[in-house]
Amino acid sequence: MNLATMQFPSAALGRHVTYTAILPEPRHGPGPFPVLYQLHGRSDDHTAWVVFGRLVRHVAPYPLIAVCPDGGVSGWRNRSRGERYEDFVTADLAAHVAASFHVRPGPAAIGGLSMGGGGAIRLGLKHPDLYASIWAHSSGLGTRQRLVDDGASPQEADADDVYGIAERLLQAPPAAGLPRLTMDCGVDDGLVERNRDFHRHLVAIGFPHSYHEHPGAHTWEYWDLHVREALRQHAEVLGIQAA
Repeated sequence: MNLATMQFPSAALGRHVTYTAILPEPRHGPGPFPVLYQLHGRSDDHTAWVVFGRLVRHVAPYPLIAVCPDGGVSGWRNRSRGERYEDFVTADLAAHVAASFHVRPGPAAIGGLSMGGGGAIRLGLKHPDLYASIWAHSSGLGTRQRLVDDGASPQEADADDVYGIAERLLQAPPAAGLPRLTMDCGVDDGLVERNRDFHRHLVAIGFPHSYHEHPGAHTWEYWDLHVREALRQHAEVLGIQAA
């Protein structure tokens, strides 16, 4: 397995941004390969899934490229003060990955933990043409009011409220179908009630998804265990098999 640390200028952010790419082992052949975007939590950076978890080992059996971008403490959102991380991930990053590696055309997968779990859900549901599989661990999910309390303008809160995003997507689903959405959370995690609330909302509106609770808290031990389940879903949706 090869690791690449990449840096490039992002038009959305107006500066250079770094990401880590986990590249397929030579036994998987020359590609092209689908892409998994794996987002970090609020206190981490683009190295977290590699340094604190064992994503390199877990990804090794799969013929895919795992991309771990740096999102700072952005919430993976577009903000009026120039931090346009949604545009960075969905446009700038995707274009740079496609230009740098042998990427298969078509939808990618997206996942993450904590802030990155909420980001994966938000980006995945806002851009169902870009992401076919979503798996979010211990998600930091905010209601519209939480976003406003966190400093979002009313317009930003309307755009980024995952409750409303899910409702709008269900009312106008893409021709290719809804992304496959799975969420999990530890029963001792401080964010579990937020995940339960969003799960109940999805059930109430009839949005297809899976939700799982497991023993554990907001820890790397928990995420490193359950990311393996996420990879199996992503592989199935992307039409690849472990070797």
